[in-house]
Amino acid sequence: MRILVPKFSRLMLVLFCLAAAALINFDIAYSQKPAETKTYVVIGSATVYRGNVSAAREKAISDSLVTAVALMIEDLLQLDSLVDNFPQLNELLLDRKNTFVRDYKVLTEAARGKSYRVLVKATVSGEKLAKQLADAGILRTRTTLPRVLFLVVEKSVREPLPIFWWSADDANFVSVSETAMAEHLRGAGFEIIDHRGLRQKPLINWDDFDKPTLTDQEAATLGASLKADVVVLATSMASPSTNVMGSAMRSFNGTVTARAIRTDSAEPMFNLTRTAAAANEDDIIGGKEALANVGNLAGQELAQQLTFVWQRQAGRPAVVELSIQGTSHLASYVKFRKSLNTISGVEGIRVKEIKSNEATLLVEYKGKAKDLAAALMLQNFKSFGINISEVTINSIRIELVKG
Repeated sequence: MRILVPKFSRLMLVLFCLAAAALINFDIAYSQKPAETKTYVVIGSATVYRGNVSAAREKAISDSLVTAVALMIEDLLQLDSLVDNFPQLNELLLDRKNTFVRDYKVLTEAARGKSYRVLVKATVSGEKLAKQLADAGILRTRTTLPRVLFLVVEKSVREPLPIFWWSADDANFVSVSETAMAEHLRGAGFEIIDHRGLRQKPLINWDDFDKPTLTDQEAATLGASLKADVVVLATSMASPSTNVMGSAMRSFNGTVTARAIRTDSAEPMFNLTRTAAAANEDDIIGGKEALANVGNLAGQELAQQLTFVWQRQAGRPAVVELSIQGTSHLASYVKFRKSLNTISGVEGIRVKEIKSNEATLLVEYKGKAKDLAAALMLQNFKSFGINISEVTINSIRIELVKG
């Protein structure tokens, strides 16, 4: 618990921050400590106007809560980011202090002349505050970066068909653009899965994936099977340009279109497209140079966006779809819903669809679908049981069975 006795008025603090902003450079802040709920003891003050002590008291309490929220912001942000983002913080947070203050208690209060002061104990939600800062792009919590699997379909100049490593004929293929993109992600701290030789893994039905165009769900399923957190599903192509220099030098265009997909939910995270050019007398060399150049551009953007989006989504619950058969026995269904609510990690339940003997629920769950299925199997329903017939990366099929 921190106790703060301000030495300066809030106006002086604001003027100091605005003046210091001109002197300090900043970048996006990284949280120095994990966000947690904290309690502060702070002093608030206000001026009594026209003898209205009640209004002054409320103003003093409000002043103290602003100070408590400001102290939590100070705990989460570095000074340079705090100063430079002060106008945005003032609008986003300090003017909405009640959103982040969980509760407060006035410990004591006193009036002297035209001044009214209160001593307040306030509890501030660090989690809510950190989420608001992260959503605004001010705070990035340091999280473990994901393991990434590249699924790149590439076609260079003079190649009759696109090539991809998960095909039966090209299991050891590594595309030129992928090599460049992977290098940028490794430099940013990502772990890249080496897919050379993975085509030989016997537990995967590779025939289901032996095609150049994969759906998001197929890409996520394959990535999850290979222990990836994110798959980068991309196409890259090199083609001759109409630009010609002299009799021999030719220009080549390279294009990469990529989509990052979470393997735990098959949810697309972002898309990007980049183009680049190269010039060479040789068609094959020129095409590869164009692919390498565009891979470099795409890799830089991938590293930046994937870092930001992954950290922004860190800790966010996944949505698991539960298809439940046997709901016509209403008492069993109600009991199942109540038990589901008590499972650790379940943060919310929404009804997607209800039929005569079937219901579909969307469950916000901090974990994977298989973990939720395992937790359900441990529940003791007494008057009925459950039969889990299918578990995918983001869905579970359940039947309620009479006991």
